[in-house]
Amino acid sequence: MSDIKLGPGLAFDRGIDQITFARKGDTQTLPRREEGMPADLAMRPEVEALLGQPSLDSDLEAALSPHLQHRELLSPQHFRQGLESVQQHLRQAASQLEKEPAQTDALRAVNRASRLLNEECSLRDLVQMYRSVLYQG
Repeated sequence: MSDIKLGPGLAFDRGIDQITFARKGDTQTLPRREEGMPADLAMRPEVEALLGQPSLDSDLEAALSPHLQHRELLSPQHFRQGLESVQQHLRQAASQLEKEPAQTDALRAVNRASRLLNEECSLRDLVQMYRSVLYQG
């Protein structure tokens, strides 16, 4: 291994013998930012190109998947807060519609929606009670 040379003045057994300076005419510059692509972005891998082709299944899945604007509603606490907020808004809407006698159909629809939401919340409370009994049990 002692006979390996890396260039003029560089050897493994001795280290650096001399300092070399670059000539002023041989200046090398880096490519401009828009000319050089990063290595991982330069070319799409072949396997991904073959397997990543859009299919009917992926198109159907994309069309049928829900588009959520408020992803925080997926957590149980935020969902419960959302249900309570909707209940409050329905009660306010019903109280406003009671003042207008011409809006009987709208009042009936709001009251029905409020009643259904109350039933949903009471069923959720019942499920939570059963779940806590099972955990204690």
